[in-house]
Amino acid sequence: MRPNLVHMQVISMGYAEVPGDRAMFVSVATRQALPTAGEMERVLVEAVAREPDSELIERADWIQIRTPSSRRFNHNVVLRARVPAQDVDARVRAVAADHTRRGAAYRWVVGPSSHPGDAIIDALERGGASHSGRSLGMAMHTPSTALPAMAGLEVEAMRPETVDAYAELCARGFERTESSFAEALRYVGRRSFEGPPQTASFIATLHGEPVATSHLRLLPGLGLGYLQGCSVIPAYRGRGIYRALVYHRMEVLRERGVDRVVIWANASNAGIACGRLGFHTVCSADFYQCGGSSAGLGGE
Repeated sequence: MRPNLVHMQVISMGYAEVPGDRAMFVSVATRQALPTAGEMERVLVEAVAREPDSELIERADWIQIRTPSSRRFNHNVVLRARVPAQDVDARVRAVAADHTRRGAAYRWVVGPSSHPGDAIIDALERGGASHSGRSLGMAMHTPSTALPAMAGLEVEAMRPETVDAYAELCARGFERTESSFAEALRYVGRRSFEGPPQTASFIATLHGEPVATSHLRLLPGLGLGYLQGCSVIPAYRGRGIYRALVYHRMEVLRERGVDRVVIWANASNAGIACGRLGFHTVCSADFYQCGGSSAGLGGE
């Protein structure tokens, strides 16, 4: 089996970081406009993992991906809900009942096109949903010149034989000890080699020590590159590794001619870091998990 995004199977980064990050990310007049809030929500739709029986239910007032064969939250997601206020509780209960019958976990994203957002959040929380966090939909233009890297950091694309190592390292980075979390990562990793090469996962080592993972998704229909996940193990945080992995994925996009890069970043950590790197906040969304465990899958 071939690795995803074949030509970037191994990318080494051995040059030192330099100051002046923001100055490097200057947009030019000929570039496409940054994504709208609607496009940022579409990123989440396009990035949902699909199975052969996954069905996309899409109307002006509702977007949901439902996978009858799967109990995994990343195959079952509500991404838009515009519901009359008097019907919110009933709609939330109906979705919960459907997934409960199948024994399936699911995710509910309350984003800018959902309404009434506060009422939906209240209903989800009354129903026992857990708040995974608020994320910022952020975007910027891919830099037109080569980006700095971190001395001693090497980044290699995940291969079929390194899926287990990737899953274990990613779980350590997100500080998730339950076996189901790593197994979900292994499943997603194995499936990524079965379809068109639109995603790539990376393992980063610092002076030979595995320290972090990252994930990149190409969205050619939207003309975007999506930074879809990054984790650094606790002992190596605060050393610039997260920034280096943002740069690394941007460099991959630059080499492929992808003009715009987007991220859904946790508002309390990665969102702050990405703002310092030049990302602009387009919108925000609250992510809820109903059953199972979701942190670390689908965003940064």
